[in-house]
Amino acid sequence: MTSAPPTERDLERVRGHLVELGAGALTMYKGPCFDRRLASRLRIRGVASVGAYADLLDRDPEERRKLLSAIAIGVTSFFRNPPAWRRLAQLLADNPYPGRLTAWSAGCATGEETFSIAMVLAGLASRGSIGDWSVLGTDVDERSLAVARAGDYPARVAAEIEAAGAPPMGEVVAGRFRVDGGLRARVSFRRDDLLAPAARLHCELVVCRNVLIYFGPEGQVRAIRSLVDAARLGGLVMLGKAELAAADVPLELVDRRERIYRRVE
Repeated sequence: MTSAPPTERDLERVRGHLVELGAGALTMYKGPCFDRRLASRLRIRGVASVGAYADLLDRDPEERRKLLSAIAIGVTSFFRNPPAWRRLAQLLADNPYPGRLTAWSAGCATGEETFSIAMVLAGLASRGSIGDWSVLGTDVDERSLAVARAGDYPARVAAEIEAAGAPPMGEVVAGRFRVDGGLRARVSFRRDDLLAPAARLHCELVVCRNVLIYFGPEGQVRAIRSLVDAARLGGLVMLGKAELAAADVPLELVDRRERIYRRVE
């Protein structure tokens, strides 16, 4: 706990370090969400005030990276909410795409959701519903991305994948689940800010689930626009169960229950 309420100037100094690290999206998180994670770093470092912590950030690059990791939302799993994934697979199968299908997994954390997308697309490709395909996963936390790039997870995830009705495209070795090498070859990961992607994306599928709920109103609007901008005309955008797209974006609701949209203009 801090000895006094933080001043806006001190908070801006902290946010400024996140912006300098290319993680401006994290500064748009809801106040309580941001404040709890910031307070946790103060306790861990034994710092009495946000001002003193900002001073620490000024001189400690490693603490800046730890703050980024603390604030970034890293909660994810394979095939979270299985019915959503089955519905997505059905929609893609009902609209065959013979060309190259590109998918973006935004706010991918440690990559479980990115590989879930890849497993869905691999299954569709094996049945001839789509042609060539690739998936890009992005996140601001390089530590999480290191896990994602390795494609190496606890053995229990194999059971999670099977429970969702998907074939576990990988194997368990020495108590670890290793994603299949052929699948990993079609998946890439890049450090990027959801609100300001470094490269213009043109995707047939955009997935960003259970990330927008952490943003305040302005951040949600900017994030949705970023996701829509990345989707091609007719492309699908899938959000989390508790997330809705803003009314002023060119998206058509395809499945209200599973929060799946299609770009219409």
